[in-house]
Amino acid sequence: MAVNKVPQTSKMLITIENGVNANGQPVQRQRSYKNVKVSAADADVYAVAQGIADLQTHAVIGISRQDEGNLVNA
Repeated sequence: MAVNKVPQTSKMLITIENGVNANGQPVQRQRSYKNVKVSAADADVYAVAQGIADLQTHAVIGISRQDEGNLVNA
């Protein structure tokens, strides 16, 4: 049985370090950017995220992308 993935949504996530807690441990926050074109190339999404990251006052820990799709029987 062949199954195909039909892309539905995509979002870009930028994880930043946002200070430290009372115990001195780093606090991480995530910035989420929804409605990324599902057809956008990973390199393009990364380049945009890097541009946004350069504008952040906090240190950027990571950049990721989350895609969701429906699985259909082909």
